[in-house]
Amino acid sequence: MARRDEEKKRRRQKRLEKRQERQPPPASVSKALDALERMARIPAPASWPGASDPTLVRPDLVKFELGQFATHQPPGMSKCKQFEIALGKGPLGRYPEIEHWAWEEFLWHGAPGDSWRPIDAFLEHDGKRFPPTAAAQLRLWKEARIGLFEIGDVIDDTVGLQEWDAVRQASTGPPFRAITLNVGGVNASRGMQGQIFLTYVAPWRPEQGLFCGLGYAALVPRTDAQLLLPYLDLRRPDVVARPLPWKESRWAANEYLQTWKQREWHGWLSERLQFPFLALVSLPPDGKPRVLQVNGLVPTKPAQARQFGIYFDAGLGQSDVLVAGGTSVTPLDVGSANRVALAEYHAYRDKVGPPPGARDMPTFQRLR
Repeated sequence: MARRDEEKKRRRQKRLEKRQERQPPPASVSKALDALERMARIPAPASWPGASDPTLVRPDLVKFELGQFATHQPPGMSKCKQFEIALGKGPLGRYPEIEHWAWEEFLWHGAPGDSWRPIDAFLEHDGKRFPPTAAAQLRLWKEARIGLFEIGDVIDDTVGLQEWDAVRQASTGPPFRAITLNVGGVNASRGMQGQIFLTYVAPWRPEQGLFCGLGYAALVPRTDAQLLLPYLDLRRPDVVARPLPWKESRWAANEYLQTWKQREWHGWLSERLQFPFLALVSLPPDGKPRVLQVNGLVPTKPAQARQFGIYFDAGLGQSDVLVAGGTSVTPLDVGSANRVALAEYHAYRDKVGPPPGARDMPTFQRLR
């Protein structure tokens, strides 16, 4: 009997495996694979202009070697991992692909508070390979700065870029030319004029006005640029790599949760938030965030707040006022007391779920 049952189990498992083989991959996986295939078909540019020495004619390959050195062997491997873990426990931990952006930030600047710098260590390790002029040019990558950039035309193996202010929704600063180290180089930007590029940019040949887009990037239409604003907080690694207190340990998480369950949230937030402030507010129907000015808390009695949650009023133009649920509001200033206080409220709601009366209240409402 046991042998017969075991045989039935094996046949059932084989049928399940065959059925899974016939099923298409999840949409997210399929989309990612399609993107990789498209990138693989993009031809490399004829050259990467601006190299001061023959050792830098393929800066994309030099970056690859730097990455292997800095993150796949000691001491950089453990330092990068520690930074990635710290970033994941900080205010940016909930954002997609933050571990990849952690790798980029570490590569150019190292971990905050640590004197070990990947580029300096790489040059010291392989110093005989790069003459002084090449080493000096590579050290310019330490000046990398993450930003949003509007894509212009591709000419002579360089792409035109101009920084984009997603809050004001306008270009800022002068346009400039750049090489890029991503797959396909600047050829990946052909046909992308007007779209917004999130990436690290560093000087490459300053005397020629030439910059270097350092490879890893996200690309969105101009109308969606505000989606990428949280990633600019990587400009403050000492802040974003500081774990939130309730994420420091399991014990801390349990202690905070018990406190949160007893807290009168409306009064607690009233004592800590300073108004007005700019925030990303997630708006229906697709939940995309938009930068709005938050003017204050909607007056609520403690019993009402426990039943229906926390709500804010925010500006939506000259005549509209938006009443937005507390979990839809994220202050822009990552180092502000407002950001920390609302991060606590968000974490509380993540743990216990929406308030009992949430189904009876809209996430937002326009008031005239």
